[in-house]
Amino acid sequence: MKKSTLKGILIAVVVVALLIGGIALASVLERRSEKAPEGAGTSTVSREPEEAAPSEEPEPEPEPVDYEEQALESVNIGGKEYVLNENITTLLLIGVDDMEVVPSKGYRNTAMADFLAVAVFDNEKKTCTLLQINRNTMTDVPMLGATGDYIGLTTEQITYAHSYGDGLEESCENTALAVSRFLYGMKIDNYLSLTMAAITALNDAVGGVTVTIEDDFTGADETLVKGETVTLMGEHAFHYVHDRLNLADSRNTSRMRRQATYMTALVDKLREKLEEDNAFVLELYSAVADYLVTDCDISELSQISEELSTYELSGIVTPEGESVNGEYTEFYPDEDALQQLIAELFYLPVEE
Repeated sequence: MKKSTLKGILIAVVVVALLIGGIALASVLERRSEKAPEGAGTSTVSREPEEAAPSEEPEPEPEPVDYEEQALESVNIGGKEYVLNENITTLLLIGVDDMEVVPSKGYRNTAMADFLAVAVFDNEKKTCTLLQINRNTMTDVPMLGATGDYIGLTTEQITYAHSYGDGLEESCENTALAVSRFLYGMKIDNYLSLTMAAITALNDAVGGVTVTIEDDFTGADETLVKGETVTLMGEHAFHYVHDRLNLADSRNTSRMRRQATYMTALVDKLREKLEEDNAFVLELYSAVADYLVTDCDISELSQISEELSTYELSGIVTPEGESVNGEYTEFYPDEDALQQLIAELFYLPVEE
């Protein structure tokens, strides 16, 4: 990713990742009882960990991940011609369903990618659009064997992509590759992953976030009283952003509403802090550093506060499709709608 882009946006997208990353979806998808398409959810290679075959030869090094999936230079969608937008850069945001960053001893781990979003930067328009991907999206997921080499593709929920690798950079790279494949080869320039513990760390770093409680939290956090306006601190911020199942209203739509409220208040608080002290950005990064894995150069944060306002968050979009409930929830994207969405985000219409 270009230096000027990353400097001005990194902390902003960290904020967005945490806020939306109460591990929920950006749009509401009606659950249907239709049968899943034939062959869905089956693996081309078993997901069970492999035993390394005894050999006197040294174990091969893992092949490097190639983010370049050869996206088409031009496409025709719905009878309209598009050409690839050369002014686009991307940052993959990964919310890991663990509290701490835990490395794996092998090439398998238990941490899923519960939240996935691609921050799509248009460096000409100075805008950022978040493309949020349903964690249950059925797609091709690359697999790593016992020696770290790629052994094939499996059709499963994209959340499992992070479970292949060391739980750190390798898992993020494998997730980035799965996302790139899902997006018809769109390039992922950089990645940034955060664990759930980062929610409270960021919240407390800004001095707490003030919200009005609109839900009954009796089953999760009795300090959050419906109707009261409170400044969230510590674990109470985590409960407000993350909890759902222990609430009287357990619908994901209600949690998403809370996250949107929290996002607005937190961003406002962050901007106030940066206006007071440009160096606060380094304090903010320090607060979440222990919960973060990224391939971004941290030294680029030195002037982030000067450029934070140069890009506008232009919206959050999610691929259309349907969820199928079985043993596990599986999401099947509408391919026509997905192609149209990719054309709008990554391509430019050809003038007639």
